[in-house]
Amino acid sequence: MGMIGAMCLVMGVGFANINDVIDDIASCVRSGNTKELSKHFSSTVSMTLLNDEGIYSRVQAEIILRDFFNKHTPTDVKVAHRLDSNPNFRYVVLNLETAKDTFRVSYKLTNNDNTFEVTEFRIESIY
Repeated sequence: MGMIGAMCLVMGVGFANINDVIDDIASCVRSGNTKELSKHFSSTVSMTLLNDEGIYSRVQAEIILRDFFNKHTPTDVKVAHRLDSNPNFRYVVLNLETAKDTFRVSYKLTNNDNTFEVTEFRIESIY
């Protein structure tokens, strides 16, 4: 019984960390904190920002997103969808509201040595 309890505790902590990463990233988007957001990025990120897309280094992605958030200050963020049942892959969709526009933010997290890193990040306008 003690072994089963220990395994449940370890698995619970693992799931808590997964949710923490998803919640941490949503919080960074909500506050427009690109410095903290970029800490969750892999060394390169496939990024689509409105009509522009490319593969960027962590630093380049942070600069591009900082410019976006300076133009579109977030007022609210809600998690619209999360796929977190796969041990190596996570996918999250957020609804981002700003003073003037609403955007769909989606990102893919990939497990890299037991740490989930953002490998794809998209911001699309919702019409």
